[in-house]
Amino acid sequence: MTERPIIQEFNIQGIKHISVADAYEALQNGFAVMIDVRELEEVQIESFQHERVLNHPMSVIMDRLLYIAKDQPIIVACTTGVRSTKVANLLQYQGYPDVANLDGGLVAWKKMNLPTLSILPETGCGCHSGEKKPEPVIKNPAFKTAFAGNIDFKNVTRI
Repeated sequence: MTERPIIQEFNIQGIKHISVADAYEALQNGFAVMIDVRELEEVQIESFQHERVLNHPMSVIMDRLLYIAKDQPIIVACTTGVRSTKVANLLQYQGYPDVANLDGGLVAWKKMNLPTLSILPETGCGCHSGEKKPEPVIKNPAFKTAFAGNIDFKNVTRI
């Protein structure tokens, strides 16, 4: 962990930043949980593929604090690290002792070829030069149904 991000430019003094490689290792070994603070619509398009990643959008994070355990290391993530840095700062002010921002966010995660779920085309810009746009392909069919309805967070088990 570092006091200043290496990849992203945005920083708030006092926020720790963790590299993608270190974050992935912590998730794989069960040492931390990652909170993706992007909105549900963003997560449905593209997301981190890991069982220890939870989605608590920034827009409702205050309502979700009861469901985020304080007794575990937390890595906060978003697309590029700006929103997650802000939420990491908020969590620290709310008494979470071990919080870090994922330096560079999902963009940096993808650059390291770590697992993601996506309905975006794998190559090119997706514009198809005037051709009829193909239906998006969901790489993992279970992902499509995972967000089909509203999630009742009162019954979610903390990990």
